[in-house]
Amino acid sequence: MALRKPHSGPFALGALAAAGILALTACGNGGEGADDSAAPEVSADEELAALVPDEIREAGSVSIGVEAEYPPGEYLDEDGETVLGFNVDLVTAALSKLDLEAEWVPANFDAIIIGVDSGQYTLGASSFTINEERMETVNMVSYFSSGTQWFSLAGNPEDIDPDNACGQRIAVQTGTTHDADAEARSEACVEAGEDAITIEKFPNQQLATTSVISGVNDASLADLPTSLFALQETGDQLEFIGEQYDAAPYGVVVNQEDTELADALAAAFNAIMEDGTYDTVLEEWGIETGAIDTSEVNPSVEE
Repeated sequence: MALRKPHSGPFALGALAAAGILALTACGNGGEGADDSAAPEVSADEELAALVPDEIREAGSVSIGVEAEYPPGEYLDEDGETVLGFNVDLVTAALSKLDLEAEWVPANFDAIIIGVDSGQYTLGASSFTINEERMETVNMVSYFSSGTQWFSLAGNPEDIDPDNACGQRIAVQTGTTHDADAEARSEACVEAGEDAITIEKFPNQQLATTSVISGVNDASLADLPTSLFALQETGDQLEFIGEQYDAAPYGVVVNQEDTELADALAAAFNAIMEDGTYDTVLEEWGIETGAIDTSEVNPSVEE
């Protein structure tokens, strides 16, 4: 299903509050036996917001480190300031359940986890694949799933095979799981007596993609939604090589000590899954295939 860019305005969240409201009880007609002193029940959203640590709840907002050059997950609008993307919409919707606003702060991808760990950002949300190495230093809250997809120039003129890319020129975004993937494949080539893969690393995926279009590199690999976006944005210039593999959950990065916030965020993602907001966002972007059933803190993942 085709991806499409939504309007530049914020994702419509008007239905969120209504969807989570619990029916009020103890609403007697005022006759004998009515308990006028009984406190009304709080809404589901208010219960969720109460899970947030006091300091953050009182601030009313969280700073989120994001590498805003990875469409359609996260990227800058034409104004050069507003951060758009399906990850942005999902995280914003979940934070709304916690009565928190998102302050998106563009940053280099490989500096975001360090920034969350040091307290520079409250959260990190930038298409981070959850893996054991990252969970050693931060908490990660799952909310989506994606695999890796290779692509080349249309017709695959260099006959690229991801399982036998020895001696080829491959473009990746530095610091990503795809960077590590390419490095591991290159090491396997050398161990087998073949030429190493020439891996050119870029600060963002858009530059890596451009290097394939220009013929500087033979192929690239990225998350499936990003690879699909690249194909659609460049017309008939690119094509997929094989199928996606190693599908794994995306995670919002939370400081390792902020377990309360991590738990609250997971509960908020589960709330938007239950009320339909989650499915609406995925349908808006044409990425229903990446839906997960339950959000978890530090889920078990296969390496």
